[in-house]
Amino acid sequence: MNRYGWMVVRAYLPALIALALAVLAMLWTSLFNHSASLNGLVPYAKWIPPFALLAALVAGLISTLRLWRWKSGKTARCRGCEGPLGRLHHGPKGDYRKCMACGGKQQV
Repeated sequence: MNRYGWMVVRAYLPALIALALAVLAMLWTSLFNHSASLNGLVPYAKWIPPFALLAALVAGLISTLRLWRWKSGKTARCRGCEGPLGRLHHGPKGDYRKCMACGGKQQV
């Protein structure tokens, strides 16, 4: 897998983690629904999957929009690899943006 493939994996990782949390919460509520000791927590735990699915949807949409804007040339690019640049960081040597593909720092 090349650096752009890993960049896409890192971009969608928060969405995948939220989706896994939703699936685990659904399994937990279905398995422990009839348990006497954990029966009191099930009504509260049933709210976890909708919120986790919403978080996965929002995180996936944000990642898709960021990658789409980079692909269409609407965002700043790295001078070395032409990858998308991340958010603005304030460092001791001045402001910079970090490349999401190669990890290089670009001075602003």
